[in-house]
Amino acid sequence: MSDDGWTVEVLRAHVAAIFEERDKRYDQRFRDLDMATKAALAASEKAVNKAENATEARFRGVNEFRQTLSDQASQFMTRLEAVAAIERNSERIQELTDRLNRSEGKGAGLNAGWAYLIAGVTVIAAVIGIVLGVTR
Repeated sequence: MSDDGWTVEVLRAHVAAIFEERDKRYDQRFRDLDMATKAALAASEKAVNKAENATEARFRGVNEFRQTLSDQASQFMTRLEAVAAIERNSERIQELTDRLNRSEGKGAGLNAGWAYLIAGVTVIAAVIGIVLGVTR
């Protein structure tokens, strides 16, 4: 035994107390670290869920827009239909133009007929006038 009161048993008890104190501190650190990790994991899961919801909402909007464009495109006339409609309209316009030309030709012919009739009546009247003027 030594004079300062340190024996093997006292030293062993002292070292055991230090180890026990350190074990308590390490346990507390690990519990704190575990709680912090769990909190960070929960926050991360919440952020991931929020991001997934936002992405789903955006994709729903994109799909709605895509569906609108698809519906609109189905309403459009195809190129072949447009060409056929244009050709039909061109034929109708040509028919109407021909009909208008014929009716104008008939009108011009009728007007010319009236002019010939009036000229003929005038010539006959002039001849009658001359004959009556000579015979009087």
